[in-house]
Amino acid sequence: MRWICAECTSNVCRQRLISGRNLKFGTIVKKAESLFNKIESIILKKNGDSGIELLIPGDDYLILRSRYYSYKNLLLKNNELLNSLSEIEEEIDKKTITLSSLKSYLAKIFNTTFGFIQSLNDMADKRYMFLFDVLERIRENTMANLKEEPEQPECGFIMPIDKITAKNIKDTGGKAGNLGEVRNVLNLPAPRGFSITVSSYKEFMSFNNLNHIIDDILAPLNINDTDGIDLASEKIEELIMKSEVPPAISEQIIEEAVHIGIDKKFSVRSSAFGEDGRISFAGQFKSVLNVQVNALIDAYKQVVASKYGKMGLFYRLAKKVKDKDMPMAVFVLEMVDACSSGVLYTLNPGSPDNDEAIISSVWGQGQYAVNGTIAPDVYILDRKKEGAIINKIIPAKDVKLVLDPNGGVMEVPVPDNNREARTISDDEVEILYDFGCLIEKHFGTPQDIEWAVDEKGRIVILQARPLHVKRVISPAAEAVREKKVILAEGETASRGVACGPVYIVDRFERITDFPKGAVLAAKSSSNEYVRLMPSAAALVIETGSRTSHLATVAREFNTPMIINVKNMKETLKSGEVVTVDADTGRIYKGRAIRQTYAAPEKTVPEEYMQAEAIVRSVMGNITRLNLTAIDEADISPKDIRTVHDMIRFVHEMSVKEMFRIGKLTEEENSTQVLKSQRVPMNFYIIDLDGGVVDDAKFLRKISAEQICSIPFKALWRGMVHEGVRWAGAVDLDMGGLASVMVRSFVSTGVTEKGGKGYVIVTDSYVNLSIKLAYHYTIIDAFCGESYINNYVNFRFYGGGASTDGRIRRALFIKEVTETFGFKVDVKGDLVIASLNGASRAETEEKLDMLGRLLGCSRQLDMAISSMDAKDWYVKAFLEGNYSFVHD
Repeated sequence: MRWICAECTSNVCRQRLISGRNLKFGTIVKKAESLFNKIESIILKKNGDSGIELLIPGDDYLILRSRYYSYKNLLLKNNELLNSLSEIEEEIDKKTITLSSLKSYLAKIFNTTFGFIQSLNDMADKRYMFLFDVLERIRENTMANLKEEPEQPECGFIMPIDKITAKNIKDTGGKAGNLGEVRNVLNLPAPRGFSITVSSYKEFMSFNNLNHIIDDILAPLNINDTDGIDLASEKIEELIMKSEVPPAISEQIIEEAVHIGIDKKFSVRSSAFGEDGRISFAGQFKSVLNVQVNALIDAYKQVVASKYGKMGLFYRLAKKVKDKDMPMAVFVLEMVDACSSGVLYTLNPGSPDNDEAIISSVWGQGQYAVNGTIAPDVYILDRKKEGAIINKIIPAKDVKLVLDPNGGVMEVPVPDNNREARTISDDEVEILYDFGCLIEKHFGTPQDIEWAVDEKGRIVILQARPLHVKRVISPAAEAVREKKVILAEGETASRGVACGPVYIVDRFERITDFPKGAVLAAKSSSNEYVRLMPSAAALVIETGSRTSHLATVAREFNTPMIINVKNMKETLKSGEVVTVDADTGRIYKGRAIRQTYAAPEKTVPEEYMQAEAIVRSVMGNITRLNLTAIDEADISPKDIRTVHDMIRFVHEMSVKEMFRIGKLTEEENSTQVLKSQRVPMNFYIIDLDGGVVDDAKFLRKISAEQICSIPFKALWRGMVHEGVRWAGAVDLDMGGLASVMVRSFVSTGVTEKGGKGYVIVTDSYVNLSIKLAYHYTIIDAFCGESYINNYVNFRFYGGGASTDGRIRRALFIKEVTETFGFKVDVKGDLVIASLNGASRAETEEKLDMLGRLLGCSRQLDMAISSMDAKDWYVKAFLEGNYSFVHD
């Protein structure tokens, strides 16, 4: 930086100064030019006072400023990456991920990571170029896993139900795949039948040249154009019904039906890829019932055409499902001549927290139970008591649907003696409940099950699909009344419920004693807790983010985690058994978990998760965190194996690089000067962006009131705190300390005058280096509204006393900072402390404390004569006795 007096502010002089510099940073030049405009306004405000010295940015300043902007850009990309990891984990957790969406996420993640690494190299003089090769290796490994997607063999146009399982969902659609799983894996009763596969649909569309025609009709549609949707639906349905089913397909349909029975009747139902999965499409497609063999081909076309029905089109537009992503398979089942039929919800969607199942049933065919035409019998079952009937409602049933001998179904009166009678017995209720439990456990999610009781009294499963109801796995109503809600306002970071004894980690050294099965309670989302994930029942974090590294790992381990829990320290007690309900953000006193019918560890994926193995394999290169602790000297490129490792490493290195920039501030002639009577040293300040008020940006001498850097202001508050003394000998008194140390006059033998502090500031950043007498302090901190970015790094070393005295002071500082939540390491007289992920208010509080500690810890290397004395000084500081006055 250069100095220029007030007279040297002409445009000619200014342009000469700018043109004389070889500036490589285009955007920085523009920002630097704007600074000159402010000079004139400042001078005008001084009413011609020409004695004011003003700062003109020089090359060193611009280098620092560029480095800081690279750091800010790096933080933005860090947050983007963590958000992406959070989103992808959430989709996997909800089982909504598809290979298509996974590939989109990966493209975004790798592009952002490239820029992330570039920002680190921009701020570190290209010292981390090797990371680009590491990223490429991770990307190649990831893409290789994607290529492992098995090629789907041509399954043919027809697939008998005896050969269908969930593995065939891509060929048969969700409805057939799920029922095939029920029949062939669970060995539960289901009708005979077959799938007219996705291959048949594609061949049918291609054979009649329908794809391009339909695409053109669908292209202009939008959800607000109901008339356009109706017209498009009519056109497409007419096209399909006039089209010919290819002979190769129609012949196989008839052949398979005849194999089941020439005189049999069939239901012909939709089983589109994606149906009865993440998006149910319930009631949107057509089912043709009681179809004779010779009418199956026409029924097939009706079902295919219903894909483009008015409601179906509207539903797809609303759900943003592309036409090509939902090919239509058709499921043909032998028709059941039902005495009674209905629906079983394995979890009552009306009150999912009550842990109830619900059965509805009617006489005859089940359509009236499904569509609500008549009031069905209703049975409420207690899941906690093995399906015991809690309540039953048996209304009068005047009509029922039965099979029409000519095809289809017809409505007939219910005989008088059956109108008010139960449609199913207690034994049938029990069997249905048991079937439901098996199906839910197998699929790993509550189920919507259609069933029928045939003419022989045999219960037959007709359909099983996921029940789209958010189950909040919280204590049942009875347990809630018994168990006290301790905390009720937490935020979900990782879903689930667990219970165990509370283990409060207020110091990182307590991690080593963490008991298996305990509930971790901590102030912030430190990466140190990653190592506890296999052992922790749940995590409760006072300040955190669902996009933090810890939250990402918690989701990977399926460990319940609640964040932003208010009054945690005052409420939770170590050793107290609690239940953490991360689905609702509540914590209960004692055990309040329902143990019956917990979700199984192994589930069968739905059709949109057919590539689950590939997704999990890919995510092994993305979200898994291997670098739980980072020591730059001990890490080689091969240790960075995932994108999450890369995020952790780059962020850690960026903080270290910012720590090092303090060395560039020691050219006193290029800085602003801050002095205070309260602190006996000069502070030489460089403001990179918003750390000093506008009116003082170019002034040589500034006051504390002109500082607006959030972290530096917090530090300064502590440094000038009442009771903190920066000058004079430490005052010892025999009174309260006689039992632990010998009274002696303590003096450093040096004067504090001439102490220096070198400071780099922005609105949310500070890098402070202090040399006072024989000891050195470095503080590097970021403090803003996003706690993901907030951190404090602190180093203290040196002193004028013996080695033992310096070590005792180091231990004093260690215990104080640990009490305030820092992770601390001591090596001789070197103290290295760090705090990450705290809120703005908490970060300011810690910096305030460090400011007080800086003033209080001077000369203590000579004052602390024993470990007992060290304990006394720690206690005095924590009690606010910053002058260490003895009673």
